[in-house]
Amino acid sequence: MPVPRKINKNGRRSLAIAFLCYFIVSIAHAQTSPVKIKGTVVDSTDQAALSYVTIVVQEKRTNQVIKHTLTSDKGTFEITGLAYKEYQLILSYVGYKTKTIDLPAFTSSTINLGVIQLTSTVTLLDEVQVIIQKPLVEHDADKITYNVELDPESATLNALDLLRKVPLLTVDADDNLQLNGNNSYQVLVNGKRSSLFTGNLRDVLKGLPASAIKKVEVVTNPPARYEAAGVGGIINIVTHRKSISGYNGAVNLGVNTPKGYSAGSHITASAGKLNFSARASTGTNTSPGTRSFFFREDLTRQNKLEQTGESNTKNRSQSGGTELSYDLGPHDNITASYSLSSITGNNKYKQLVEQLNTAGKQTEAYRNLNSSKNEGSGYDLSLSYQHTSRKNEQQLLSLLFNLANNQNNSTTDFTLQPIYNYTGRESKTAYNDRSREYALQADYIQPLGKQTLEFGVKSVLEENSSDYFYKTRNPETGEFILNADQSNDFDYNQDVHAAYISLNLKKGKWGLRSGVRAEQTILDARFRSSGTEVDQNYLSLFPNIMLSFMLKGYSSIKFSYTQRIDRPGLYYLDPYVDLTDPLNISYGNPDLHPATNHTMQAGFDTFFKGTSINANVFHSFTNNSIEQLTTLGTDSVARTTFDNAGQNRNYGLTLSANTTLFKKLNLNLNTGTNYITFTSQLEGKPQTNNGFTYYGHGNVSFRFNKSWRAGGNVGYNSPNILLQGKTGGNTWSSLSVNKDFLKDNKASMSLAVRSPFRKTRRTSTEITNATFYQRRESYTEMRQFSLSFNYRFGKLK
Repeated sequence: MPVPRKINKNGRRSLAIAFLCYFIVSIAHAQTSPVKIKGTVVDSTDQAALSYVTIVVQEKRTNQVIKHTLTSDKGTFEITGLAYKEYQLILSYVGYKTKTIDLPAFTSSTINLGVIQLTSTVTLLDEVQVIIQKPLVEHDADKITYNVELDPESATLNALDLLRKVPLLTVDADDNLQLNGNNSYQVLVNGKRSSLFTGNLRDVLKGLPASAIKKVEVVTNPPARYEAAGVGGIINIVTHRKSISGYNGAVNLGVNTPKGYSAGSHITASAGKLNFSARASTGTNTSPGTRSFFFREDLTRQNKLEQTGESNTKNRSQSGGTELSYDLGPHDNITASYSLSSITGNNKYKQLVEQLNTAGKQTEAYRNLNSSKNEGSGYDLSLSYQHTSRKNEQQLLSLLFNLANNQNNSTTDFTLQPIYNYTGRESKTAYNDRSREYALQADYIQPLGKQTLEFGVKSVLEENSSDYFYKTRNPETGEFILNADQSNDFDYNQDVHAAYISLNLKKGKWGLRSGVRAEQTILDARFRSSGTEVDQNYLSLFPNIMLSFMLKGYSSIKFSYTQRIDRPGLYYLDPYVDLTDPLNISYGNPDLHPATNHTMQAGFDTFFKGTSINANVFHSFTNNSIEQLTTLGTDSVARTTFDNAGQNRNYGLTLSANTTLFKKLNLNLNTGTNYITFTSQLEGKPQTNNGFTYYGHGNVSFRFNKSWRAGGNVGYNSPNILLQGKTGGNTWSSLSVNKDFLKDNKASMSLAVRSPFRKTRRTSTEITNATFYQRRESYTEMRQFSLSFNYRFGKLK
């Protein structure tokens, strides 16, 4: 639980500097083991140096692999950090006989093997083609990786549709992304927070082509070096960046129906000490007409509300970025990166509103007409430095500075046209939101034999402001008059200073990772229009531990415990009342407090004969969870806000599997089920809700020959449990076919159809209360045809 602690405003930045100074001083005292092995590997015939020879160090008694490395361009190698034991060296290189060397016992801190000769086994062959198929899904101790570049549909999908296939990720009926059934998580780009995802995540992902993504990492048990925010975990989107010496890239073009297009390109190049990468993408997303229906029955006053509406949405997004990396020396690297993004859109909405009495007779009616335009833009700038030790490459120091800037503007015209027994209204609204975030981070890794010690510090300084006005037309003069009660200005600043330490231990088949992270949060918000202030200052500790054990073959089990925090965001705290729909209003709660989540998990991983299986059982709970609440007043107006409503418990089981059959057929399956319970107090009365949720996603890909591929996807998400009700379930599916052509299959064409078996998707949300019942339904056209072209180019060494 957070512990209050006062720190003045001037201390916020100085605390971050103090953390960094302490960190740098501690590095000066770091020591490494002096024990090392070195030598030079050459060809036995012409004595030419052999680079990139694989060298493995094994303990002679147990044959356990201790360390491994590659020879340099000059054929030299150096292995440090070894204990005083007996070892053997295994040298392997394509085209040469594998060589095993028994090392003598250490009598000094260094064993110099001098020149080691490898004998060639090369014979002349007509033609040999070696194909190594990387798995679509990979499982590590603390994350699951989905290799997007291996997905045959990646050329035709947007990022949101692609994420439907990733294990542990689901997309609900309203296209909201969830991790393990949770809406609270962090989205990172190349391991860092990005302004690209500070706006509407759903719209950003729809506008981002999947072809711009290399892989997606899902971290459900983040180690201490990651920020504690995000109850569900971390989604890290890795884009195409560095390459081997040379250059490579790709160009992607796509069109789809309903009307839309996408275009993107990326290039990476490397020459000597310099590495460069750049990417750019653009696209439009046109949503066909969506029909909606809303029904509410007031059980106390015996009246009903019906709302029938139609909406059309069109968005356009653009993003790009570049990265430049330079090796200052063999152990030092500096990297600078810059990315920018923008999104524009418009929405038109019309709705018929009717109030009915118990006999079903109309007592009031009007039309709600709404037209809005929005635009947002942002950029990220980062500079990082990395240093590895000359004696041990695993000893690592990294420093990072990052600046993220974002701005969103919107204007809305809405009219309430009277039909029966209602006074109309014509209004205009506009807002301008600005945010800026500074991050300073230092991390250090110190190997201790087989063990690893990690520690670091980080400060994140976040600044937000907004100007919002609300004007109503005077029916006599025709002028729009500012309504001060409905206008809103605010400043919102949040600083988070953190320090962490983590220790990784290995003993035989056992592994232990433990750590703790401390975060000091300082929040200062001023909502000037409402005269509300929010001041919070608290220190939180977040321990985590994971125990793993290697079984026979390629199997392992693991057990973990993690704490995370769900901090209330800006719009959760803002008390501004949104009156766009006069009978359904919403506002934030400035009295919200952060919620701490506890998660215990047990997992099993195995790999056999081309098949990988991952299974997890977990239990998570939050005692003061932040939940959305809706109440109905005596004026028949529903009010929606947020509160630390009570306790949220989640018991879950997930299973994912990937296999390849007949060397051509790849199958991928992700399933999971949860039992969710909510316990809270609502309007002074106990409120409970519970039930099972489950999902199943399947993917199949078949390669007919070297140039033809086909694939298909199908998925189902069951209704989700809410504190006051539930959402409806939904299904999705897609089919695709891909053709490679030109020399070396550098070009490809893809044809895909989304939702081939159902044109329209129905979604629903129900809220049940002792005094009222309401249901919201929507009908959206889902079927979409798309055609894309991809061309790859490059020359690598």
